[in-house]
Amino acid sequence: TDVDNPSKSALAQWAGIDYVPADAVVRAYLASAKSEYAALTKKPAAPVVAAPVVEAPVVEAPVVVEVAAKVYPKDAIIKSDGDEKDFYLYVVHTNDVHGRIEAGPGVGYAKLSTLAQLGRSLTNKNLLLDAGDVSHGTLLTNIFDGETTGVLLDMVGYDAVAPGNHDFNYGKERLIEAAKLAEQYSNIKVLSANVLDENKNMVFQPYQLYYYDGFVVGVIGATTPDTETKTHPKNVQGLTFMSDEVIYGAQALVDEVRAKSDYVILLAHVGLDEDGSYGVTSKMIAENIKGIDLIVDGHSHTTLENGLRVGDTLIVQTGEYMENIGLVEISVRGGKAVGEIALLIPASEVMDPSTSDLARAVGLTEVADDPVVVAYVEQQKEILAKMTSEVVAYTAVRLDGERENVRTKPTNLGNMVAAAMVEASGADVAFTNGGGIRASIPVGDVTRGDIITVLPFNNTLVVVEVSGQDIYDALEWGYSRLPDSNGGFPQTANMSIVYSRFSEPGNRIKRVLINGKSVDPKAKYTLATNDFMAAGGDGYTMLDRPVVMYGRGLDEVLTDYMVKHNKK
Repeated sequence: TDVDNPSKSALAQWAGIDYVPADAVVRAYLASAKSEYAALTKKPAAPVVAAPVVEAPVVEAPVVVEVAAKVYPKDAIIKSDGDEKDFYLYVVHTNDVHGRIEAGPGVGYAKLSTLAQLGRSLTNKNLLLDAGDVSHGTLLTNIFDGETTGVLLDMVGYDAVAPGNHDFNYGKERLIEAAKLAEQYSNIKVLSANVLDENKNMVFQPYQLYYYDGFVVGVIGATTPDTETKTHPKNVQGLTFMSDEVIYGAQALVDEVRAKSDYVILLAHVGLDEDGSYGVTSKMIAENIKGIDLIVDGHSHTTLENGLRVGDTLIVQTGEYMENIGLVEISVRGGKAVGEIALLIPASEVMDPSTSDLARAVGLTEVADDPVVVAYVEQQKEILAKMTSEVVAYTAVRLDGERENVRTKPTNLGNMVAAAMVEASGADVAFTNGGGIRASIPVGDVTRGDIITVLPFNNTLVVVEVSGQDIYDALEWGYSRLPDSNGGFPQTANMSIVYSRFSEPGNRIKRVLINGKSVDPKAKYTLATNDFMAAGGDGYTMLDRPVVMYGRGLDEVLTDYMVKHNKK
């Protein structure tokens, strides 16, 4: 009806179409066919001759037209099996969701699922990808070892995921198991070509081919080599991410996929930051490896509104936490890709489609939550509520996390959090900001929920290498506002501090000892802190140093410590 009367169609109005004429050639053919049909079905007039001569009919052999059978690439997933040569292919992508599964600052999976279903109803030329760091970061993911995320990715209909460094936070065995389960029970492919085991074998599937009416897309996975230090080393023991085999075989792998594909995508948790231990970036890959058309990137949390063009390669990335959904429109003409357009759909436009030109173009006025996704998340939250009531430890003394205390002086709870950070990381010392400690723990049984209430911000343990002077500078900054309350006041472990609150700010720290020895301003030390402070948070710019190790969430670190040391 919209074709017969375009005035009723929002899409037609947007495109300026008010009349759809019939094709003249098709109309002429139909008229001819009707005429022939009428002639064939018209009853002949009664013959006037008495005895017609009957001759044996001459039957011509039928003409057999052979139609060539379609040839599909080996192991390709058939996404569409028509004969179109001119179409648009849509690549939808996310990265660095870090367990933010519900709507908030980000879109959330319930609304993303609705958008994905809408997209599939409009075209079968689509691909949904995630560039890693998706399964760890919030309680709803962490406490289930990432299972919640895996189920949701399947529900939404993701095609492929590249594991990020934080996806190894539950240990390599757990991630490898999850990849096998995804292969067995879902359509999701976990792709990474550069993760090798001790025998130099690939741990994950390196690439996957997708078939669209004869147009083949090859998707190769890659994981940052900095994973060796940006998760706890024990999580990746026995794995390599930057072996000679990977370095010298990278171009050959792309060439192999290129030979089987019309378009090559690198799904990479690599990023654009150059401060990693190997210095490998997606830009460097684009500059040095030929044959990659598109890099769907993650890791650096970079927001690329319209992508970054590097030579013949387009790099795209959405930022973080699903605050944007990425969309790449690939124009295919004559079975060949002739260009791409990249854009981001902000979460704000998903929440309020009236602010989106794209939503108005397709007549979308609301993005409802997918009820199936909502039901699953609510189920997990109910289980979580029971789990957080589980008693994990006992304290014979009140652990002080009161606001006026943790922001002005060391407390037993602040010291315990810092000690847990040292034990979990093996660092020389630990700093954590008092403002990140939000409650006390009374005498008695301690539940998981109690610990989460103390450390509610989903901060992650990190280790940075600093100089002795950096330690002095950090302490001077942390003690500079005394006697006033300061969220940046440092709760510490493994150090003794001699200071004078009556001296001028900047000259209050008189002496610092680590394991009984004076800190040497020129020496190097490893310092455990949280990811907020390591990024310069609370003014600790002197701690904004290259991260040498990423650990688990602080609530997990404190839980492990109390389970070990605080039993009844």
